[in-house]
Amino acid sequence: MIELSAAISMIEQATAPLPPRRMRLCDAYGRVLAVGVVSDVDSPPWDRAMMDGFAVRSEDFQTATASETVELCVIVDVAAGDVTSLSIASGTCARIMTGATIPPGADAVVPIECAVDETQNRHAGTAVRLRDTHFRNGQHIARQGAAFRRSQEVVAPGTRLWSAAIGVAAEAGATHVFASPCVRVAILSTGSELVAPGDLPAFGQTRNSNGPMIAAAVSLLGAEPISLGIAPDRPEAIRSLVAQGLAADVLVLSGGVSAGDLDLVPDIFTQCGVKKIFHKVRLKPGKPVWFGMLAREHAPPTLVFGLPGNPASSLVCFELFVRPTIKILAGHPRNQWHLPGDCARLTAPAQSAMDRPVFLPCGLARDRGVLWASPLPWTGSSDLLGLAVANGFLALPAGGKRYAAGEDVAVVLRDGSDGLNA
Repeated sequence: MIELSAAISMIEQATAPLPPRRMRLCDAYGRVLAVGVVSDVDSPPWDRAMMDGFAVRSEDFQTATASETVELCVIVDVAAGDVTSLSIASGTCARIMTGATIPPGADAVVPIECAVDETQNRHAGTAVRLRDTHFRNGQHIARQGAAFRRSQEVVAPGTRLWSAAIGVAAEAGATHVFASPCVRVAILSTGSELVAPGDLPAFGQTRNSNGPMIAAAVSLLGAEPISLGIAPDRPEAIRSLVAQGLAADVLVLSGGVSAGDLDLVPDIFTQCGVKKIFHKVRLKPGKPVWFGMLAREHAPPTLVFGLPGNPASSLVCFELFVRPTIKILAGHPRNQWHLPGDCARLTAPAQSAMDRPVFLPCGLARDRGVLWASPLPWTGSSDLLGLAVANGFLALPAGGKRYAAGEDVAVVLRDGSDGLNA
């Protein structure tokens, strides 16, 4: 049995970012860009109007005072997508919509709100009267290339592709990018007593909560969960599904990793060529956790986890061990690999375990700059109810100490604890 810090270190040393893959831009949300995006156009690609109004020549407003009205003949209407060869001469203008190409000869746009004497709705063939008290040369025009130029790198390697970055890449003409891939996580639950969540358990049976729970946790990390279903406690059934799961980037199996007669998983991993890195960690809940890797000739290794079958143990081990693995594979920076830690003040007493560090569900709330931790009712590693409403864990070291209300303790903030670490 190894210490928690040693187990985490081994996982970090065994895991490396997956090589980038070419993918459709629309599938790259949240991925890390490996090769920069270079634009094939200027942006804007031509001078365009930034407001609805009238495209004018600045010289027609040079001599007008702020209170004077300028009357111009409207010679053309230009909507977004329209192109005109008509040139705006002195004394004329174009009625123009936001995003439309600036006609030749025009060098400013006067907003439609500046039309006076009920001429706001004038179109080609009529005259408009304009009074713009803040007129300046070149106003309300986005000049060609003002944002970026053709052949310019507009999204740099290492950028995480959130919405705006994907929008820029699309504007620059990218349909595909090279980026960190979506981590594929195969999920298998073992146990002859398990039935699907939609089935009514018979006497001696229980519903499979680990599979959906782990799949949800995987999805929250932006990875792809691949459900392998339930394997009964028979070596051939487990071995067959493990072999399928080893084609994924990560295989997460729950159950069968302890020391009972039907804890078959460690031997099956070995038979499938998975090299053990550690088995059993000084941790409560989650002591039986297993970690190893399968080397593959033409692909990165598959990282393999055997999590305890008890649901709370399985979730704690996922957060401590599988989470950083997925984050590293996806190319996240180190400061995002693990759930954030903090120091909180207890609202009620809490008891540590004698022999192992313990992670207990708690509710966290910040009040007047102090983070408060409220221990939640919890009956043990098979109890998910307390974890379902918890937004953090008390992280209490071994020693059997009883902590009093008002004492400061270490806590780990779970996803969904937004604002608590502010």
